[in-house]
Amino acid sequence: MSGLGEPIRHWLGAGTRALLSKWHAQDRALQLSSVLAVAAAVVVAVLVNIVGARHYRRWDWTAGGLYTLSPATVQTLKALREPVQVHVLLSATDPLTLTLRHTLAAYRAVTTKLEPEFIDPDTHAAALAAIQQRYGIAAGRTEDGQIVTDASVIVAQGERHYFITSTDLVHLDDPAEPTAQPRIEQAITKAVRQVVAGEPAKVCFTRGHAEASIADAGAQGVGALSDRLAKSNYLIEELDPLRELRGSDPILGCKVVIVAGPKQPFSAEDATRLRAHIEAGGSALLALGPVHDPEQGRSVELGLGPVLRLAGVARHDDVVFEPDPTARVAQGFGEAFLAHPKPHAITAGLLTEGESQTGVFVQLGSSLGEPSQSGESVATALLVTSSRAFGMSDFLGWARAPRNPEPAEGDRRGPLTMAFATELGKRDPGADHGPRIVVLGASNLLDGVNWQLDDLRPTALFVESAVSWLSSEKVMLDIPDKPPRTVGLRLTEDALGSILRYCLLYVPLGTVLLGMAVRLRRRSTEARVRPPRKARSAKSRKGRGTS
Repeated sequence: MSGLGEPIRHWLGAGTRALLSKWHAQDRALQLSSVLAVAAAVVVAVLVNIVGARHYRRWDWTAGGLYTLSPATVQTLKALREPVQVHVLLSATDPLTLTLRHTLAAYRAVTTKLEPEFIDPDTHAAALAAIQQRYGIAAGRTEDGQIVTDASVIVAQGERHYFITSTDLVHLDDPAEPTAQPRIEQAITKAVRQVVAGEPAKVCFTRGHAEASIADAGAQGVGALSDRLAKSNYLIEELDPLRELRGSDPILGCKVVIVAGPKQPFSAEDATRLRAHIEAGGSALLALGPVHDPEQGRSVELGLGPVLRLAGVARHDDVVFEPDPTARVAQGFGEAFLAHPKPHAITAGLLTEGESQTGVFVQLGSSLGEPSQSGESVATALLVTSSRAFGMSDFLGWARAPRNPEPAEGDRRGPLTMAFATELGKRDPGADHGPRIVVLGASNLLDGVNWQLDDLRPTALFVESAVSWLSSEKVMLDIPDKPPRTVGLRLTEDALGSILRYCLLYVPLGTVLLGMAVRLRRRSTEARVRPPRKARSAKSRKGRGTS
């Protein structure tokens, strides 16, 4: 045995070395294949990311396509040549924050020129302070400690910027109902269009005739309107009367001139100056409510006849009363009411398929005469009363002893027109249109209260659309509204019962069924892989006998 031991050991050593060598070769091949597999996976991942970056696509599975952009928005975004910054100043807990994130992600899927930035006022104090200093926004703290700003979103490009408020982003049809009308796409796309449009248009307010002041931010001033226009990328300036000018006339640079409820007459020179500005290609908004002089017992003539004749509109010496209970306001005698919008580019946002959707608040207004249709001017009615309304001629006599007003002989009968829009012939053959004039029969349409109360928001929208039309800014009519969404939590008996069934029956039952399915799947898989018990026993005995 000793003589055979050495050859056996030699043979066993050679076999072991060959086996180990074969294992090492297989191990190296396995390692090489693993490295190649990892490298291939990395290459595939890089290629997938490159393709995904070049052909980015989002799928919107929300009801009503909340994050599906309209063709008008896509066209606007693809036309961007320079970056546009979007600063969102909302708390992380605000319900609009998540919606804005998804909406701006959809915008970013179309263009890389949009640069969104989310700033939480509660946690990013330094960033908020920088935004406040740059854009001059105001911030305050609510009773629950949250910081809120007067602008929810700021869209900016260079020195041009546009402010979006929370009321621009969503509209509550009825505060008592938990539904809201999303208007995020309209607001953001409009802001983008405004800031890339070029030099901002200048809007000038006349003064010197007891007009409402842009410095008055109260309910009766036009400070709220001025502030809103400034945040919409307009330049605001006041126009002194000619008698106070010292140098060149600033009206030459005005795109739109606003006459906000004067109480004193314009001089002939000032009226001629305004008419000449319009004839040269400018536009004007005249808010002319009735003005009475109790001492003289008559109405005050405002001296703007030349401008009104250019617009083809006559202003009547009366005060309109609305007896129709569906239009008049509960307080008062009918001198405050809702006027019905008529089809026009200005009122399109207040109409649905030609039918009035909401009214514009009018208080103490004078009716306007039928326009003269000629080749020079084409006037279109914007706001009208019901057929039951009438224009009271002897308002001062009635005011001495107020009572339930009744139409008298000589009073004008409804329907009466409270606002007209006029477009004159082109002054420049290459222009899209001629000079434009909007005449309002009441000055309250420009009051700051319209921007302070949600119930009067339609009136504010009407005025903003009028300024947009006058300044030739494109009114946002090409982006359809999204369907209303539920924004509140309303638990009924049926809803509570459904929640109880889900929590106590459906969820536990679903978990048990899923567990049973997993268990059966595992048992069937193990049965196919493991050999029968007898085969395992025979194999075990064979191994022991060999050893």
